[in-house]
Amino acid sequence: MARSEQLEAILPAQYELEYAEPEDLPCCMERLNSLLDEAIAGRHLTRRDLLSVLRDRYKEYKRAQLLAEARRRSV
Repeated sequence: MARSEQLEAILPAQYELEYAEPEDLPCCMERLNSLLDEAIAGRHLTRRDLLSVLRDRYKEYKRAQLLAEARRRSV
């Protein structure tokens, strides 16, 4: 997986975790952690560091997802 594809995969995984049903939380957490671990492999970063770096991109992603959902519901 290319580096940017790896990072872009983290955003939907983080969103899915945030909005997951309680029974889906462990699976979503495992997926996000796996993606984070792949992205930081061989680097001196923690999962938290990477999430911090991606914070603004995640906020934009989340806003776009919520707007898209609102549009779907209003049609």
